[in-house]
Amino acid sequence: MLDKFTEKLLANAMSCYRPGLQEISKVRVDELAVTKAKVRTHPEEVEAWFDIEIAKAENMDFIDILKKIKF
Repeated sequence: MLDKFTEKLLANAMSCYRPGLQEISKVRVDELAVTKAKVRTHPEEVEAWFDIEIAKAENMDFIDILKKIKF
């Protein structure tokens, strides 16, 4: 019984957050596509972009992630 309740609770939570997560995913895909196009023409920009992304990953805060997907 508790498993079904937990499963239903998680399903409801995912349905609430799915649109926000999909939007974040779309933005990220677009950003990566632009960066991929610059690899050969502007390698310095791509390298700087990677430095910024690495710094973001090193300082990732789950509270900030949740704030981004809040409605």
